[in-house]
Amino acid sequence: MSATTTRPARVVVLGGGFGGLYATLTLLKELADSELAEVTLVDRRNYFTFTPLLPEVAAGTLGASHVCYPFRSLSKKGRLHFIQGEVREFDLDEHVVWIENLAIPYDYLVVALGSTPFFFGNQQLESHGLTLTSVADALAIRNHVIRLFERAVVEPDPGLRRQLLTVVVVGAGPSGVEIAAELHHLIRSTLLAYYPVDASEVRILLVDGGDRILPHFPRELTNAGRTQLVERGIEMKLMTRVTGAGDQHVELNAGEEIIPTRTLIWTGGTVPSPVLARLPAKKTGRGTVLVDECLRLPGHPEVYVIGDGSHVMDRRHQRPYPPVAPVAIRQGVRAAANIVNSLEGRGGESFEFDFTGNIVGLGGGMALVNFLGIKFHGRLGWWVYRMAYLQRLVGAKNKALLVLTLGLNALFDRDISCETLPDARSIPLGGSYGDAGP
Repeated sequence: MSATTTRPARVVVLGGGFGGLYATLTLLKELADSELAEVTLVDRRNYFTFTPLLPEVAAGTLGASHVCYPFRSLSKKGRLHFIQGEVREFDLDEHVVWIENLAIPYDYLVVALGSTPFFFGNQQLESHGLTLTSVADALAIRNHVIRLFERAVVEPDPGLRRQLLTVVVVGAGPSGVEIAAELHHLIRSTLLAYYPVDASEVRILLVDGGDRILPHFPRELTNAGRTQLVERGIEMKLMTRVTGAGDQHVELNAGEEIIPTRTLIWTGGTVPSPVLARLPAKKTGRGTVLVDECLRLPGHPEVYVIGDGSHVMDRRHQRPYPPVAPVAIRQGVRAAANIVNSLEGRGGESFEFDFTGNIVGLGGGMALVNFLGIKFHGRLGWWVYRMAYLQRLVGAKNKALLVLTLGLNALFDRDISCETLPDARSIPLGGSYGDAGP
């Protein structure tokens, strides 16, 4: 497709996560004053989710309105069409994508379908684990924890009460560390003030098969973070595998230890979206799609695959780029820029990304920050953490709501009302009294 084409080029973006969103935003910006292309964004939800803040939604610090941004709001910014639906089939030869019963033709295609939780084939963990990939997941965790406390205050048996008040988090990467820290802060700062249970019976465990938390962070920060979490009372079980689970327990190291609990939160791994299996392209053993240095599918230069589902080599370090949000964002920008280059008769540019650092919240006004080799933590880290996410948050309304809510949180307790959401995953609590249900 060239600039002399009589009709606008049809650019279709599949997936509205970080990669797809920034590809769309870049296309709308670069093509705002031209008739070269029209952009269609497809996602199974009609809103973008700012996933780094989901642990705070799960802990009641923030609500769904803080982290969600409707895709249709982007239509005000340019030539954008949005379609809500799930991808069913790809026809690369005919340049068509099937969304349920709808065929969407394209001239350029950006595939940014993200990833899903991976349980290493363990059906017990999949059946009993609560995940943290969506707003519904976060609210389900919040409601589940509050329901546990409602049960615990009327449970006369000390052993069952401790079981109700035990939370096991699997995976000591950023998501696992943040959800463990945020739930601990929710319990200590709010729930214990309203629920008359013994604080010594509350137990939060962070379990990981590695030898340290946050393995991609500098060891100096890792050690500081671990010290802070342990001092608060969060237990660490490193070099430990979670091998099984039931309604009322979690099994460690093939039965070496059984943890009585009603709560297993899984952040232990992800795999590319299963929809990518339908894309006729060469893939790695993990299921990521092999693309060239410009993020294009070999043999189909009009198709770009970005984000968690793509396998892109960092040629300077001879390793693939990791499936993290900063990489997906930059890939979305680069794929969109290369499409604009093609529309305007220029060649594509290779994708390169330099990490400026990493950041993780520890709850309670604490965070770890590594920025351009400068490492710091504590209160200063928390302010940098807040400013970094405030800058990345999509929409002026969301940013204003975040600032306002953080101010109100300093004055008032968090909302502890809860209800079961119809679309949220729920783990049965069981119980030792009556048949009243959760």
